[in-house]
Amino acid sequence: MPRKKISFGTDGWRSRTDVDFNSFNVRLVSGAIAQYLLLLGKNKGIFVGYDGREGSRSFARACAEVLSSLGIPSFLPPRPVTTPIAAFTALHFSLDGAVMITASHNPPVYNGIKFIPEYGGPASTEITSKIESLLPETPPKWREYEQLEREGMISTLDPIPEYIRHLKSLLSVKCSTLKVALDPMHGATSGIVEKVFKELGAETITVRGNIDPYFGGISPDPVPQNLEPLLAKVLSEKCHLGFAFDGDGDRLAVVTEKGTFLLANQILPLLYAHLCERRSMIGDAARTVATSHLIDSVAKKFGRRVIETPVGFKYISSLLRDGLVIIGGEESGGISFASHIPEKDGIASALLLLEYVTSSGISLQTLVNEMYKEYGHLESRRLDLVIDPTIELRLEEIKVPETILGIRVIDTKRIDGLKILLEEGSWILLRKSGTENVVRIYAESKKREDVQRLIEFGKTLLMKSS
Repeated sequence: MPRKKISFGTDGWRSRTDVDFNSFNVRLVSGAIAQYLLLLGKNKGIFVGYDGREGSRSFARACAEVLSSLGIPSFLPPRPVTTPIAAFTALHFSLDGAVMITASHNPPVYNGIKFIPEYGGPASTEITSKIESLLPETPPKWREYEQLEREGMISTLDPIPEYIRHLKSLLSVKCSTLKVALDPMHGATSGIVEKVFKELGAETITVRGNIDPYFGGISPDPVPQNLEPLLAKVLSEKCHLGFAFDGDGDRLAVVTEKGTFLLANQILPLLYAHLCERRSMIGDAARTVATSHLIDSVAKKFGRRVIETPVGFKYISSLLRDGLVIIGGEESGGISFASHIPEKDGIASALLLLEYVTSSGISLQTLVNEMYKEYGHLESRRLDLVIDPTIELRLEEIKVPETILGIRVIDTKRIDGLKILLEEGSWILLRKSGTENVVRIYAESKKREDVQRLIEFGKTLLMKSS
């Protein structure tokens, strides 16, 4: 396929396995990654992780064959792992980085490949642009996997025990009195997250806990419409809370003991408040342009600021690595925090939330209610619209009116799409996806009906941009 069609979005290259995500193109990308590393004089080795999708292990082996044939040692796990574990392995074992074969939360027909540098977080735009520029026309020559194993260029490495030890040393969680429901959604956390929680003493009940390449026929995206089995289990078994993780384990959703769904827009400010109040980790926070402003109210209480970034955890990762923030997240479910890897991690975020619950002695639903009472309640919504690829959207040319729905516009931001801020705290964001043929409309307000009206207004603005 033409080189131009392989491009890295917000987090690696993804495509459909029935179109162009195949071994040939995986070897092309692997060759470019190898050349990038060789130009930097790196040869300590790469961890090649893979999720439980159909073909992921074979794609990982193809990647390792290319890397190791070009002189870069490759280390593969004996089973599917999460993206956070791949990132942790690169950092903990002082490797030159990791490659992860995954399409994260996308439907089963998709797969992807991402490069994680040695610092254990998403590759910067500069790095991915350099890798794209090194894409060859044809894959480099490679030797067979078994031969490279015999030569010692490919080895098996199981990082899961070290990862669990790291989490246990990082967080102080006492779960002996808790009953927790877990929903790996048939993804890579299956068998791993149960082990973590059991070692912490929690009583666990698991739904969809086996790895299934087809995720039970749905997308492994932890959004409420996909989490009915978890909700039912939390309520029927009277669990204290429930956790759901996406296909590669870097995203998190939560169900409270009362059956309330919590997504990153609510989880992020809860965790930030915990770090500031109970861990005395007073510092700034970060969120993407599409994430709820509820965390801004928490920051204001502690005299700190919230840094707003474009969509993509790589921007938050940079702030975490530089010590500029103590926590950062994005509305799609990815969160990480200081002292952990600069990569979003569903399991680590779940444990930090558990630490809040156990250290406070208060139920999760009560903590949520108290957060709303102190910082206010905001309603958020996102609408994804599939767009005709032949139609060019020109968001940068949209003229923003002085008022929207009778409310004065106080600011506009164009760091990623078009964000319009209104006088009483509401906002609307129009943004084209970096990985899908979709335009997203985000809105937030204090009232649910106002959010829907803002979404409809966003549709009107989009029509003017095409």
